[in-house]
Amino acid sequence: MERLKNPSPRKLSRFLAKRDLSNATILHYTGHMWGIGALLSAQSALDRINKLKQRTKSGMIVLIPDQSWFAENGIKVPHRLEALMQQYFPGNLSIAFKVDDPRFESVSVNGKVAFRVPTDPLLRAFLELTKEALVSSSINYSNLPAENDLKRIEKVYGSWFDVALIPQDYGSGKGISTLVEHVSAQEAGIEDIKCLREGSVPFYEVKQSFSMPLVMFVCTANICRSPIAEKLFRKMVENSGLPLSVDSSGLIEGGHMISLSSMQLLMEAGIPEAQEHVSKQITPQMVAGSWLVLTMEERQRDYLRERNPESMHKILTLNEITGFEGDVEDPYGSDIDNYRKTYMIIQERLIILHGMILKKEIKL
Repeated sequence: MERLKNPSPRKLSRFLAKRDLSNATILHYTGHMWGIGALLSAQSALDRINKLKQRTKSGMIVLIPDQSWFAENGIKVPHRLEALMQQYFPGNLSIAFKVDDPRFESVSVNGKVAFRVPTDPLLRAFLELTKEALVSSSINYSNLPAENDLKRIEKVYGSWFDVALIPQDYGSGKGISTLVEHVSAQEAGIEDIKCLREGSVPFYEVKQSFSMPLVMFVCTANICRSPIAEKLFRKMVENSGLPLSVDSSGLIEGGHMISLSSMQLLMEAGIPEAQEHVSKQITPQMVAGSWLVLTMEERQRDYLRERNPESMHKILTLNEITGFEGDVEDPYGSDIDNYRKTYMIIQERLIILHGMILKKEIKL
């Protein structure tokens, strides 16, 4: 087995330029667990994997570098799955849907192929450089638990692999991915998803995200700016019929009432429920369960990205996503006139955001 331990981009590129992987089985780490895989076109290697695992043809997970891979390879993604992919890719959710492409026949089940974008940067770099998907499966004999200890894998299963991609940082991981299947309206009368396997991502969360993707607004205390954004955007969404849910939270401990000036401005706008707002602190679970996380300041964005690296692609400032620079400044402690200026800025950004979603410039 040829081991590549945390290669630099240059070393990885040189290796791939010289090494023929057309019949190679590859040990890889997804960011959550170890797997055995082969390039999509390496049919003999895929047959070998099934033989090693002592099983007949079975569906595997197709690992791709990012969501743009679908369009680049002519794969049509059902519209309702696009927001789900934006939310969970890269991550530990695999999504199976109908693919009418002969390249995937050997890894499909009932015409459906399961895809995932792995979180491990080395594996994604490998996929970018090979320009081909990696078909992946767990390391185990059929019907036995998956192996996830590298030392044991190399000792017991070392003969299974031709090449090993080993990142610098790996651990016990979060285990298997949650696997969901897209069910079209033609199949069941109504478009839906169903759970084929529940892993580290709770299916109830995925189901909610499929039905009503969540936009989460974040500020420091969740008492001034983010409640304004939440209440105003929810009203816009309800008036237009967009299938979105809306919430807000803060970086610090919650349990506080909305600021009086924010409440006054929202009530003037015909949103009396503003007086019922109680602040809450954002959690990693709330970030994972959100389609978009929009902060009021760059430092809030950076703080959340640092603590939720797998979700950093969907954590943006409200200004950033709507084409503005800088922060929406905190009016806390100032007079009502300053609050009103902040309110108008937030409202302007939300009108733009709402329009972008309606025009599918930000896809649902």
